[in-house]
Amino acid sequence: MKIKILTLLSYTLIGGLQYSSFAQPRILTASVFDIAPWGYKDDQGKITGIEYEIIQAISKEIKEEIKINLVPYNRMIYQLKNGNADFGIFFRSKKSETSAEPLIKWGELDIIIISKKGTQIKDYKDIKKLKIAVRLGGLFDKKFDNDKTIFKVSQRDYAESISKLTEGKVDAVIGTAATLFYELKKQKVDINSLSTPFYLSKKEDWLHFSRLSKNKHKKEKLKNAVTKLIKDGTFNKIFMKYLPKKWQHH
Repeated sequence: MKIKILTLLSYTLIGGLQYSSFAQPRILTASVFDIAPWGYKDDQGKITGIEYEIIQAISKEIKEEIKINLVPYNRMIYQLKNGNADFGIFFRSKKSETSAEPLIKWGELDIIIISKKGTQIKDYKDIKKLKIAVRLGGLFDKKFDNDKTIFKVSQRDYAESISKLTEGKVDAVIGTAATLFYELKKQKVDINSLSTPFYLSKKEDWLHFSRLSKNKHKKEKLKNAVTKLIKDGTFNKIFMKYLPKKWQHH
């Protein structure tokens, strides 16, 4: 009789724990790649950046906490593929679609080429005359990326690219406007010492949702929040803080 009671009690406890675990709401988790100004830690060690602010705006709109993982780009992809993060925000591409479901586009980012004053780029043909610093592994524009007639110099990162530009070792640097402006400020390079940026193209930035997420029932909630924050100008207001007025291209 005692064995039966103990067995019944064990099943009750296990069942209760399983129910408790099932009923426990799972906090939304966003994975953000650690590249300034998109996501990085400030001098106080706090996470900040464009994507951080966008996610905070989404969190406020849906009235729900969103945990943020600041990780290297490849780890972000790994977390999304394995369901360890619910969503991330990054460029949409054929490759990105294999890692997570493109849920909704939040914005388009300018791909620009910057050069020192005196080096004018009026059209695509002018690019072919220059030695251009390109971040290692960076993909910016299909035509540019595949054009073997352009003198491209691979650099470790944007910091090295800007250094080479200021030292006169390259003629120009390609990248997203926000990233280049952040690095120029960091290295104390006055943008007035540069020519007007050449706007090459735009890349779509999407919220990608993990196919293995345990929060799939929240996809529409996120989608609706992003739609509203685009329409009311919240996202645009956030993004424009990271660009100089003379670079705010529409």
